[in-house]
Amino acid sequence: MSKLKKSGARKWVLGLLAGVSSIAVLASCAPAFAAADAETKAEIRALKEQLKRLEKRLESQAQSQRQTERKVERVEQAAVEAAPPGGPVRLVSKDGVPWPSAFYYKAVTITPGGFFEFAGVERSRFIGADIATPFQNIPYGNNVASYGNEYRFSARRSRFTMQTDADLDPITHVKMYLATDFLGAGQTANLNQSDSFNFRFRELYMQLDRSDFGGFGGVHLMAGQAYSLIGMNSQGTLANTFLTPPVIDDQYMPGFTWARQPGIRLSKDITPELQVAFSAEQSSTTYILPASDVNGHVAPCLANASLSIGGTGGIAGSGCSGGTLPGAFNVGPVSGSLSNALNETTTNRLPDLITKGAWDPTFIDRHIHFEVGGMLRDFTDQVYWGQHSVWGANVEAGVIIPIIPKWLDFQFSGLSGNGNGRYGAAQINDATFSPTGGVQPIHERQAMVGLTAHVTPQTDVYVFAGGEFASANYKFVKFAGTPFITAGLYSYGYGNPAYNNIGCNFEGPPALTCVGNTKDVRQVTGGFWHNFYDGPAGKVRVGAQYSYTVRDSFAGVSGAYKGTESMFFTSLRYYPFN
Repeated sequence: MSKLKKSGARKWVLGLLAGVSSIAVLASCAPAFAAADAETKAEIRALKEQLKRLEKRLESQAQSQRQTERKVERVEQAAVEAAPPGGPVRLVSKDGVPWPSAFYYKAVTITPGGFFEFAGVERSRFIGADIATPFQNIPYGNNVASYGNEYRFSARRSRFTMQTDADLDPITHVKMYLATDFLGAGQTANLNQSDSFNFRFRELYMQLDRSDFGGFGGVHLMAGQAYSLIGMNSQGTLANTFLTPPVIDDQYMPGFTWARQPGIRLSKDITPELQVAFSAEQSSTTYILPASDVNGHVAPCLANASLSIGGTGGIAGSGCSGGTLPGAFNVGPVSGSLSNALNETTTNRLPDLITKGAWDPTFIDRHIHFEVGGMLRDFTDQVYWGQHSVWGANVEAGVIIPIIPKWLDFQFSGLSGNGNGRYGAAQINDATFSPTGGVQPIHERQAMVGLTAHVTPQTDVYVFAGGEFASANYKFVKFAGTPFITAGLYSYGYGNPAYNNIGCNFEGPPALTCVGNTKDVRQVTGGFWHNFYDGPAGKVRVGAQYSYTVRDSFAGVSGAYKGTESMFFTSLRYYPFN
C-alpha cells in the first residue's frame, strides 16, 4: 500500500475515534446539563416572584404617596378657605416642606385629634356635679343644700383622639378610633388639694369596610365601644357620624338619646343614599324599688344580691318593711372581676338588639337626613320559684333638614317605648317590680328639637328644647302573711298616688319622707360657639350656654312637686390638630 493510502486510512480512523469520543463526552455531560437547566428555571421562577413582590410594594408606596398628596391638598385648601380676607396663608414650614395632617407608620395613616378645654358652670341650685349635670337629681324644695348656688371650673373634659386608617387591599379598608378624657373618678379623686381625676377612654373601636360586597354595595363591620346605634346620626348609620347637640354640658340635655357602650354593628349600603344597620350592644338595667306610703309601709320587694353570685348573700334583705322575696336582680362584682366593687351588675341575659335605616337624599340644594329604628331589650330577674324575663320594645326616629342651606339647620330626634330610661340623658329608671317579683318596664318618651344658625363662617348660634316623660305603672296588692311577706295592703310600682310626698317641699328634718318619683324632666337651652382662629395651626373657639331645666314628680300623698335649675356654662377650647 502506498504511503498516501496509509496516511488517508490513518486520518479516517483517527476522525472516527474523535467522533466516538465526542459522543461519549456529550452523553456523560447530559445529566449535568439537565441539572443546570432545572436550576436555571428555579432561579427564573424566584426572580419572577421577587419581581411581583417589588411591584406590589411599589404600588403600595405609590398609593400612600397619592393619599399623602390628597391630604396635603385638603389641608392647603382648608387653610385657604379659613384665612381672613387679604390675610397671609402659610401652607409650608420654614424649610418649604408642606405641613402634613397625619403621620405614617408602614402602610398605616395615623391622624391625631382632640382639644384642650377650660370650662366653667354656675348652677342656681347646688347639686355637687362637674361639667356633666345629673338631671334626675335636680332637688325638690326639701334639699337644704339646694338653697345655695354652685360653680365649678374644670379642665377634665380635655380630650385626645386618634384614628388609624389602612387599606388591606384595593376594596378593604380598616380603621381604629380612640377618644379619651379625664372624666373618670376613682376613690382618690377629690377637690381638696390634688384632684387626681382619672384618665379614661370614651370610645375605642375598629371598623372594617368593604367597598364592594358581592356586587351589591359596601358593608361595614364595627366592634368595640362607641355611641349606641339607637342615638341620632348626621348621615348613614356608622359610628363616626353620631350627632350630639352643640351644648357644653357633657350630659348633653334631657330628651337626647345616647349611650357609649361595647357592641358589634353591621351596616350595609343598599344604595348611595340608603343604609341599614343592626347592632348587639351591652345591656344593663336601672331599677327603682317600691317606695313608702303615707303610713310608712314599703311593699315587699325582690332582695338584691349583696355578695358574690355563688355566695349565700344572693338573698340578702333589701330593707323593705314588708319583707323580701328571695331572689336577685343585681349582683355585687366578685373578686377579680375587673369591675368596681361599688357598682353592682344587673342580671341581664341578652344584649340590647338595635336596628336602623337611614336615608340621605338631596333635594335641589338640600342634603336631608331621615332615620328610623327600633330596639328590643330583655329584662330578667330570678326568684326561688322561677325566672322572670320580660321584653321591652322601642321605636326611634330622627330628621335633619337644612331650612336655609349653609345658614339654618333644623333637627328632631325621638325615642318611645318600654324600658328605655337609661338611654336618655335624664336617666329616668328603666323598670320597677311587680307584686310577684317580676320586672315591670316603665314606658317613657324622649324627644329633642333644635335650630342651629351659622350666622357667620366663624359663629354658630343654637336653640334647643327637649324632655323625657315617664308613664305611671303601679298596683295595689293585699297579701296574707307568708314566711317572706308580712300581711297587709301594699302599694307597688312607679308613680303610685299612695306614695308619700309630704316632705318634698318642706325644708326640715330628713325624717319627713319625699318619694317624688320623676314624671318628666324638661329643658330649654341656647348658646353660641365662635372661632377666634381656624387655620393651619388648629382652631381656637369660645362658647357659652344657658339652660333652664324642670323636674316634675308624680302626684302622691300631699301632691306633686317640681325642682328647677338654671345653669350657665362657658368653654374655651384649643384644637391643635383640627
